[in-house]
Amino acid sequence: MKKILKLFPYLFYTLLIVFLILYVQSIDLDRLQEISLNWWYFALATILALTFRYWGAYIWTVLLRSLGASNVRFSNNLIYVYAKSWLGRYIPGTAPWILGKIYFASKQGLSKNKLAVSSMLEGGLQIIVQMVFALSLLGLDPRLDIIPDELKLLFLATTIACLVVLAPPVFNKMMSLAYKVVKKKVFSREHYASSKTIGKGFSLYVFGTILGSLSLFFIAKAVYPELDYDQMIFVMGVGTLASAASMLAVFAPSGIGVREGIQLALLSLIMPTEIAFAITIITRLWSVACDLLFFALAKLSTHKRTT
Repeated sequence: MKKILKLFPYLFYTLLIVFLILYVQSIDLDRLQEISLNWWYFALATILALTFRYWGAYIWTVLLRSLGASNVRFSNNLIYVYAKSWLGRYIPGTAPWILGKIYFASKQGLSKNKLAVSSMLEGGLQIIVQMVFALSLLGLDPRLDIIPDELKLLFLATTIACLVVLAPPVFNKMMSLAYKVVKKKVFSREHYASSKTIGKGFSLYVFGTILGSLSLFFIAKAVYPELDYDQMIFVMGVGTLASAASMLAVFAPSGIGVREGIQLALLSLIMPTEIAFAITIITRLWSVACDLLFFALAKLSTHKRTT
């Protein structure tokens, strides 16, 4: 087992490089030759996207402290762990992202049990907040009549299921069962998530979701300056729904195809289809660049601190 753990970083980075290359190769860059960007909107979108990522690392810190890890601080080292684990989303499945945080953060002396609970809780909160946020913005919009009723019911059922799973008694029971199956031990109640912990994480992710969805609006505005501000709510809802669906699509690296399909279908309702298509391509490429920039900045911060 120890030998496998020693190989984990090499396997993580190898898979990450492979799937990042495959991800970027899937982008049709030829379709972008005639697109000109408004760089002010593009810069604003990038600032919002990076703030969203740093905010995610802060929420993770808050969850860990709320779970009893009192020695945790919002530090450069923890941000770096979060940044490189965040890149694990490009590897199919949620395991690399979650296991990456547990493995790399445990090297900082943090409890693996608390890391497991906080990581599972963080992933669940991201999905449920985004689903609730998207449904709140788009639920009564008549333009969404193009979506089949069956798919709308699926979104609603998924949202309800996530709410049930994140209820403290259910969440803690599932964590205990998983721990018993994997470790053959009883999961200590000191690692249980309370209503206060989950509620705090939920409220913090609401702000994070606003940041993330605003960044998509300004990317769309950078590509299509004619996009009016009265469409902001709709575009934010589209971006959030696409992001939540991509997280649920664990079979696809970073939700590739799922996110773009939803964005293209819904953005085409308020702009020419060719413009919507360009935005989906640019958003995918820009998102990869933001993730790599986040990683680079986090790495640079830890390097400066040690020199």
